[in-house]
Amino acid sequence: MDTPRLIYYSDGHHFHAKRIDPPWNLHKLRWPVDELAGTGVDLLTFGMGFSDVYFHDTKVGRKIGDDQEVWEDFINWRILRMARDAKALGTDQIREVIGRGRETGLKVFPSLKLQDPSSDDPVCIERFGLLKMKHGKSVCLGVPDDRFPVHQTQWCYDYTNELVRQDKLAMLREVLEDYEADGVELDFMFFPLYFRRAETEAGVPVMNAFVSEVRRMANEVGERQGREIPIMARVWQRRDDNLNIGLDVESWIKAGDVDLVVGQMTGMLLDTGSMEGKWLADAANNAGIAAYLRVDRKIEDARGTIANIEMFRAVGQTAHWQGFAGVSLGYLPWPFDEDEYRLLREMASPEAAARKDKRYIVPPAEAGLTYAAPLERQLPLVLEEGKRAAINVVIADDVEGARADGEMRESILMITFQFFCVEDDVDIGFNGHALAVEDAEVEEPVRGTYWFYYRLDPELIKQGDNTLEIEITRREQTAGFARTVKGVEVMTRYKDPERPEGLNPPRVGPPG
Repeated sequence: MDTPRLIYYSDGHHFHAKRIDPPWNLHKLRWPVDELAGTGVDLLTFGMGFSDVYFHDTKVGRKIGDDQEVWEDFINWRILRMARDAKALGTDQIREVIGRGRETGLKVFPSLKLQDPSSDDPVCIERFGLLKMKHGKSVCLGVPDDRFPVHQTQWCYDYTNELVRQDKLAMLREVLEDYEADGVELDFMFFPLYFRRAETEAGVPVMNAFVSEVRRMANEVGERQGREIPIMARVWQRRDDNLNIGLDVESWIKAGDVDLVVGQMTGMLLDTGSMEGKWLADAANNAGIAAYLRVDRKIEDARGTIANIEMFRAVGQTAHWQGFAGVSLGYLPWPFDEDEYRLLREMASPEAAARKDKRYIVPPAEAGLTYAAPLERQLPLVLEEGKRAAINVVIADDVEGARADGEMRESILMITFQFFCVEDDVDIGFNGHALAVEDAEVEEPVRGTYWFYYRLDPELIKQGDNTLEIEITRREQTAGFARTVKGVEVMTRYKDPERPEGLNPPRVGPPG
């Protein structure tokens, strides 16, 4: 297949089956494809169910509604009605999405969640899979794992068990043979745990063999159907996070067992400058396959909670600079509006965004992360008297080329302080150039948050690492509160034609 430029993931229920009231018709069933018409998305990865209970008319797994006639949960009842209405029409959700994709030229990969922690507790029974019903805990890990402090892991599948691997292989075979899916995605990220902690190292060759078996099965089906069937794997962006749960992704790539890999960023916040996935892009490029960066959409900012187009442009530029073939998006606000459609057009074409304005942000630390090693974040940063603090901002733009063409405008540096003291003496520098406090344009909303804005000469910006330095050289002793840097942003600006700003643009409301 041609290398996709933009991947979009829909899990099949949060923004489809749960959102639509019955009765269902073919138009409603095909909406996940139709809503992407005219965008830059050329590959849709589509979830097959909760994880271990499926929404299509499967013959090898448990279908939604099996052994449960009455549903107390409103949104899950909607899914049940979707499945039953589709069956009455002689079809199902996956069949219609794949078929509509084929009609419109959009590739569709059913996405199989490879793990599920659901127990036989009545609260979880609607997600309890057929394999667990037949074999109980004998196919599960059976032990807690302290890396998952807020989730039980005893009922997670044990991938050293042949029955587990064959069960997942049967589901993949079904969507390739019976539904003739364009390919499949192996979703290792839904609940990323596959072996008991002490058995992880021994589990690596077991998982390698499983991925190889998926490859062989897809090749066999493809040969009978007269086509090539690509395999995509969604894994962690960080190499060690994968190895810590038994995923030796580089071995899969070298063996030719996967055709596309998606590196999922750790955490929930967008990080426009993360370089932790470059190893994955390098490995894919060396093997002649394509790697993608799965990016987040949330930010922690008083100005909003969802990243804007300039931030997405920045992370897209960073991904392509590292060698990724593109990005993978998902879970955008639904139904799509102008902002989402603009994003889905632009993110497929990094060339078009090369000299569009971008916002490179430094995200804060995230509390309560599970599944992976903690993220080492630079913010928030408490400033100490006499100690020069340095904050790195990664900028991926080809600023040298833009400067040579005379196409760069002044960039804008924004520093967000919590409880800045106006009576302190503060030194600020950017890439070795001093920035006087009195030269900043300062906005001060309520609750002690200050935004400092500086206009930076285009010559100050570098592709790669850019260093912001801040030091309190003299602290006002009567002010005992902490001075904290909460946010840093560099907006690169270009002479790209834009419409002028209208009258009365909206202002950000007070926090809280």
